[in-house]
Amino acid sequence: MGLIYRRPEEKERLKAHLAARRKLFDRKILDGVLDLFDDVEARGDASVIDATLKFDGVAPERLMLDDEYIDRCISTLSLSLRETVDTAIRHVREVNLALLPAAREIEIRPGTTIGERIGPLDAVGIWIPSRKGPLLSTAIMLVGAARAAGVGTVVVGMPPGPDELADPATAAAAKLAGADRIVVGNGVAVIAAFACGTASIPETDGVFGPGPGGIGAAMLAAMMRGKRSAPGLGPSDSVVLADESADPMRLARDLANEAEHGPDSSSVLVTTSAALATQTAAALRLCLAEADEPRRGYLETVFGAKGRGAIVVASDLGEACAFINDYAPEHLMIVCEPETERLALERIRHAGEILLGKDTPFSAANYGIGITAVLPTNRFARAYSGVTVRDMMKVSTVGRLSENALRSIAPVIREFARCEGLPAHQAAADVRLRREGLRP
Repeated sequence: MGLIYRRPEEKERLKAHLAARRKLFDRKILDGVLDLFDDVEARGDASVIDATLKFDGVAPERLMLDDEYIDRCISTLSLSLRETVDTAIRHVREVNLALLPAAREIEIRPGTTIGERIGPLDAVGIWIPSRKGPLLSTAIMLVGAARAAGVGTVVVGMPPGPDELADPATAAAAKLAGADRIVVGNGVAVIAAFACGTASIPETDGVFGPGPGGIGAAMLAAMMRGKRSAPGLGPSDSVVLADESADPMRLARDLANEAEHGPDSSSVLVTTSAALATQTAAALRLCLAEADEPRRGYLETVFGAKGRGAIVVASDLGEACAFINDYAPEHLMIVCEPETERLALERIRHAGEILLGKDTPFSAANYGIGITAVLPTNRFARAYSGVTVRDMMKVSTVGRLSENALRSIAPVIREFARCEGLPAHQAAADVRLRREGLRP
């Protein structure tokens, strides 16, 4: 396993090794997605069904799942899984309610009041992929965030299986979390339907969900049609920053934790300890040897010569943090002594989530804490945040002036109006400051 890279000495070689991660989708994929959006807008359900047959090999007779099937999915959950789902729903709701933004109104100058009105989106479409396996946790996180926000209608889309139906456990989790409707179909086509509306799939105001490049391009296409979305929710990526206090086997497990999502995952350890790097590489070999298929194949690809896994030995903490800020991981775990952790947190600016301490593994955030694991990948964390209740809401700014407050800024209005050549702007202010007002 030629996993270990030194930084800054091998900075360019490391950059070349991880270069594929920087591109979620290309123009060719986006062009194809935009064509499909146009077709869905023109032909509705028929376009979704045709795309599902073409790309998924299944032609569902019905896009909307009926209540009887969803109830059957819920009833077939084992007792332990049902209790787990209920616990996760409760935790996600608790976290999102704690993150709810609050409306406010402030007098910032005498007679000048500003503030914000905050309210939920009317309808949200959520895409939950399942080609690499069920994603109950993702369904719970996104539907739970929408419900905590007070979204009126929540529609969940999933790919169909060979039986033309959705994964039963994921469908059950989505319904228990609060989904109003569940539809099946090709991912890009369903997202297009969320953006355009069809006979079976309602138009929504927000569209969210992870997936590969085509899904990322579809989210961008939805935004082009005025829908709120979160682009850059692609293949999983993670970084662990560790010092000599960390346990190599735990680190190896953490690296495998995110890498097992698929062969396009990226999983990186960054440390200033060459000894820890070597020990973790050895522990990682043991983890790969004991893994079962298909996950073993995923791990071997990620940590192979053409994969997106790496162990980086940085010359110092500053160099380690510089790498992390450039990489901008979806998931970041810091397993360091308290003082090193403090210094790292001061220097790290870009990460979708930050998990602190030796007892906060990625899996705990993915499943149990209740914080979102639907996070920006492919360096999108340099500009975007994870999907929470805040994304399911929108804000209207509010302003109010007294007459005296308007009078105080009237010179500003007049000067800008003259400079920009917009006399009606000036007149709209001036008429309010002449007590006689306008005469008909």
